Amino acid sequence: MLEKVGNDYKESASGSELILPSFFVENDYKKHMSVNIDTGLWQCFKTGKSGNFIRLYSILEGITYSKAESVLLFRELENNNFSAWEKPVKPKKDSVRSTILDVSDFIPINVNSYESKNKQVVKAWTFLMERGLLNTSEFIEAPYYLATTGKYRNRLIIPFKDDSGSIFYFQARALSPDMQPKYLNPSVEEGVKASNILYPFNYESDHLIICEGPLDAITLNLHGFNATCTVGSSISPIQMQMLKEFEGKIILGYDNDSAGIRGLAKFNHLRKQSLMPNFYVASPPKLYKDWNEAHVKSEDLNSWVTSTQYEYNYENITKLELE
Repeated sequence: MLEKVGNDYKESASGSELILPSFFVENDYKKHMSVNIDTGLWQCFKTGKSGNFIRLYSILEGITYSKAESVLLFRELENNNFSAWEKPVKPKKDSVRSTILDVSDFIPINVNSYESKNKQVVKAWTFLMERGLLNTSEFIEAPYYLATTGKYRNRLIIPFKDDSGSIFYFQARALSPDMQPKYLNPSVEEGVKASNILYPFNYESDHLIICEGPLDAITLNLHGFNATCTVGSSISPIQMQMLKEFEGKIILGYDNDSAGIRGLAKFNHLRKQSLMPNFYVASPPKLYKDWNEAHVKSEDLNSWVTSTQYEYNYENITKLELE
């Protein structure tokens, strides 16, 4: 912002504000504008306009508020030292997939449990069908479970399985809007940490799409993609080290929101620290909140990913415009 006024500004007597020519008054030599250095709040005394720095940036650049918020957030993260991550972290041998979780209390979603007329099983089955994640053939033995007791009670269990079929992690998803929080993850006390794992994927594939949650990864798998998830929009140093073993093209497919953009900046920072090659970006279609919703609405995700992916660079932040 100060680049637009050069040296034509001064500090207030208290030192907490900058006094400068208003961007809304032509040839404002009397300096009708003030900006609070600590809060970023500004005011034009001539026109009565005021707001925060994001609003000012959106006005000056002629873009939407949400777009301005995304660009500024991205720049802040790109320039941040990320001091907590300065030293690359190498996973301990036993830190990844070291625990096999006890899921004996979970009911498999299959034809037998469905025919038992268990209302919650039927609810889980309906949830999966409505999201295009279950077909008739899979229903004989679906890759999902229902929790019936404990803190995961009446939640859909989405398992993470190793090559032997053992469950080393899972996510418990609410089946109704009134059940909060929407997701529950196993705690560290249960022997596993979300930042130490990735949803299982094929290391031999020529590509890998990284998304936020397991249902999105499963959705992309249904469309023929090799996909994984970071269990949220923030990748950890350990997860990045795990990705170093993958030799194909990496495509980051986080959601089109501020959390996704924040995750993109962190991903790029850790990628550079890990000396990994550059990556590509392919976000879900803007009309939908995530990959699964686009799938439900019958979007051609194969064509979408192929036609919209682009190699990451800072200038391409404009491709992430949020409406």
